[in-house]
Amino acid sequence: MNPSEPPESATNGQTRTIQPPASAALKAKQQRPRKAPELPSLERRNWLIHLHYVRKEYEVCKSIIKKQLQESHSMCEYANYVQGLILRQEGKIQESLEQFQVCNILNPNSSDNIK
Repeated sequence: MNPSEPPESATNGQTRTIQPPASAALKAKQQRPRKAPELPSLERRNWLIHLHYVRKEYEVCKSIIKKQLQESHSMCEYANYVQGLILRQEGKIQESLEQFQVCNILNPNSSDNIK
């Protein structure tokens, strides 16, 4: 039997072509790995910033925030917000307030930025 030919079944002297169920073709399509969606450059590193912030790895977090803000031209709300949190944690209240004000300008509807 040739692999390109459909399988056949012989019963009572009759030969029939066996059609695979439609679900088999669907499963074959679903088994391909899906590519993760591309994130906009404004949000590309938010998960990494969050990870280091909750681990209290502030120096690493600040370096990632710096890269993110350079790429996004300081338009990333989350990076500015976490930078404000870190500055407040370090006791730099005025600089922290300035970061939260930038966040408020970027997203005036967010109540977290006003707190």
